[in-house]
Amino acid sequence: MAKVWFVRSQNRLVALGGRPAYEGPLDSFLWPLDIGLHRFYTDQPPSQNGGPPPKEFSSSDIVLVEVTPADVSPGSNYRAGFYSSPYSPKAAIARLGPPYQERRDAGLATAAATARR
Repeated sequence: MAKVWFVRSQNRLVALGGRPAYEGPLDSFLWPLDIGLHRFYTDQPPSQNGGPPPKEFSSSDIVLVEVTPADVSPGSNYRAGFYSSPYSPKAAIARLGPPYQERRDAGLATAAATARR
C-alpha cells in the first residue's frame, strides 16, 4: 500500500499528525496528486512526531507519496521512496476527500457515542 504524508520541513521532514494521511493502491494517488517519475524527493522517511494533525496548514507544508517495493510493479520505472506532489495538503484533501486520520477519528467518535447510548 502506498501512503500519502502531509509533511513540514523543520530542519528535517516531520510528518504532520504523526502518521500517513491516506493509504491505498499507488495507482489511486498517481493522477490526482500528479506523481511522476521526475518528482522523486527522498528515500528517507519523515520523522513521526505523534502530535495531532494541524488545524491549519502552512504554505510551506508539502505532500509526499511513499512508494514501497511492493507498490512497484514489474516494468515500472518508479522506485521505492518518497515522491513530492505539486499540490498543497489542502489541495490534496480537495482531490482525495477527508484524510484517513479524520475518517478514522470520526469513526472512533461515532463508535464511542454509540457505546454510551
